Amino acid sequence: MSAPSFIETLRNAFGDCVCTDAVSLRTASSDWSGRYGSCSAVVRARCEADVVTLLRLAQEMRFAVVPRGAGTSATGAVLPSGHAVVLDLSAMNRILDIDTRDMVAEVEPGVLTQRLQQAVEEHNLLYPPDPASSDICTLGGNVATCAGGLRAVKYGVTRDYVLGLRCVLLGGEVFETGGRNLKDVSGYDITRLLVGSEGTLAVVTRITLKLVPLPPARSTMLASFLTDDGAFQAADLLLANGVWPRALESMDAQALRLAAAAVGEDVEEAVRSRLLVELDGEAHAVHEEQTRTMTMLQPFSATLTLANDAGAHARLWRGRRAISSAVLNISPAKRSEDLGVPRGQLAAAVTELRGIGEAHGIGVLVYGHAGDANLHCNFLYDPAQAGAPERLEQCVQLAYAAVLARGGTITGEHGVGLRKREALAASLGPVRSRLMRAIKRVFDPDNLLNPGKVLPEDCA
Repeated sequence: MSAPSFIETLRNAFGDCVCTDAVSLRTASSDWSGRYGSCSAVVRARCEADVVTLLRLAQEMRFAVVPRGAGTSATGAVLPSGHAVVLDLSAMNRILDIDTRDMVAEVEPGVLTQRLQQAVEEHNLLYPPDPASSDICTLGGNVATCAGGLRAVKYGVTRDYVLGLRCVLLGGEVFETGGRNLKDVSGYDITRLLVGSEGTLAVVTRITLKLVPLPPARSTMLASFLTDDGAFQAADLLLANGVWPRALESMDAQALRLAAAAVGEDVEEAVRSRLLVELDGEAHAVHEEQTRTMTMLQPFSATLTLANDAGAHARLWRGRRAISSAVLNISPAKRSEDLGVPRGQLAAAVTELRGIGEAHGIGVLVYGHAGDANLHCNFLYDPAQAGAPERLEQCVQLAYAAVLARGGTITGEHGVGLRKREALAASLGPVRSRLMRAIKRVFDPDNLLNPGKVLPEDCA
């Protein structure tokens, strides 16, 4: 297959929706992982028929296709290589239906998560999954990685809300899984298999999502502590006493100061950790739970701030959502890992991760979802410093081993992508690895759909 005839075939099929200029190729070859790949062309799909045509051509001409939404992957999950074609799904961004009786939404994969959240709230409904990047990430990307986010402690993750999918296989065959039924046990659960498969099995063109009633009331508070593990102790205390928050977010000393700086707040030097707590439900129940929460936290918190209005609520969350990008204000570079452990191991795991960083001269900043023990562990380093990249890699590999030894996981919500393939292989064991490879071969026997992701070696 020569490059000119290959590109000519694409242009004949898709016209101006094919991009081969340097800027488009460079943009489509990057994501939030900080890595770059390479591709021959970008095809901007307008509808499912475009996806069908491209995947049919891919099988006939044997070129790889990498599905892409907003490119917010932190693991290199959408990085192409070689002569791959990037399938840009961002223009397939219609909300097809919001059904208040069935309490479902049907959307195309390019719909931004926050846009759907806002749209369903106008109908007094809630789409609970809430990644911190909800204003820029797409629902197709959320499905690909089984995104979790800030409300997972109470409401669960993307997988818990995907009722059905419409997908296209390599070769152009269209199929549907699931539907609008809340209960369906007819055969293998292919829907849940596809959620989290990172575009390696099929391309999703339509998503049916479960919605829930919008809670009429909510309460947000921020507790500060004078010890490093104060936020974790407080989270344990709340959950052990029957308080089940909508969100329960912890921040270490560095992270909380970045959050505070984002909203212009001064923080006392003695403050070492913070816990952001959000409750929701019926007004009377939220008031009672708020009172209980404040009563439990006051004895050992340095300060306790209650958001008394919508502006104060937005301010607290604006600070939390700003942490990821603000990390680069204090470090030339970072590597963010979304490690998870059983909840009871949380404080000890963070102490161990800090020790690993200190031993290798790598800074460690930790924040994240204390309620489900999913941490965003940021390893801070200067790539220009001699030996820093090598020390960083050693540190990360030891961190993987540390959480796995505690019964944890190398990724709670970001997925495997390109970056964590080898670590996944080490954690799977031979039987699970064999099964995953077999599944890949069933869906994609020629290994042309987002190849090189998740599994550590080619599966063809």
